[in-house]
Amino acid sequence: MHIWKVASAESGMTLNAFLKLKLGDAYSAKQLKHAIERNLCRINQRVERFASTRVANGDQIEWDNDKLQFLFASSQLKFEAKRIIYEDADLLVYDKPAGINCDTSGIVRLIHQKDPSLKLVHRLDRDTTGILLFAKTDAVLHKMIHLFKTFKVKKTYYVIVDGAISKEKGVIDNNLAPLHKYQGQTVWGQATGSKGVHARTGWRKEKKGQDCTLIQCYPVTGITHQIRVHMSEMGHPILGDYQYGRRFICSYQPSRYLLHAYEITFPHPSSEKEIRLKAPLPSDFKQALDHLRLI
Repeated sequence: MHIWKVASAESGMTLNAFLKLKLGDAYSAKQLKHAIERNLCRINQRVERFASTRVANGDQIEWDNDKLQFLFASSQLKFEAKRIIYEDADLLVYDKPAGINCDTSGIVRLIHQKDPSLKLVHRLDRDTTGILLFAKTDAVLHKMIHLFKTFKVKKTYYVIVDGAISKEKGVIDNNLAPLHKYQGQTVWGQATGSKGVHARTGWRKEKKGQDCTLIQCYPVTGITHQIRVHMSEMGHPILGDYQYGRRFICSYQPSRYLLHAYEITFPHPSSEKEIRLKAPLPSDFKQALDHLRLI
């Protein structure tokens, strides 16, 4: 961890330029911008995600160099056989790590190291970890997509949210729509009137901490950023999700939002036998549970 105090001569510099000045040629401007957008920099103890932000005289800049090195290592992830949760003639189920997009340059490129014919069935957000399904043929892909569309696939996520939730369980049911862009990403939120796409998420409290809560979420639909938006609308954004939560009660600041696709249940596309699979919690999630005394 690096900590600097902005001098009067440095006041007015962009955050990116300030970090480049302090770190020299260790990282490119593009790498620094990427790291800032991934929550690795704080100004006066608050996460700052805009590289263009101007620093002021006396500002305290905190830079997490250890997590930065992990970030760039994760961008070169290789296929790991130990992450296979399930495999048969039709499907491969992989335990997705954080920091990789569900697109052709991300998880698809990685999984094709195992088998170039594998086809992505559904998606998880970049920093969401856990269960991800791949089909081995077009026929299986179409069957799995149909199962998702007809709500035959049941999903359970573990989430650590900000604030102590008093209720034991609940359901959020509304329409969501894209609202605007933030850091190059589309931000979703509640749609007005009858516009948008229907989204429904059930949730249940697992354990309440002093200023945070561990919950299970059961998304019925699969809208972009659905759980993240719904938790934010409850007034309890996911810890580490600075896209949907800017002010947090809890002081714990993870380098990613703590959302994990833990369990999935569905009828097998060929045998129709019920398949129930689980992905173990990743190490950073378990560390957060321990630190926040949610175990």
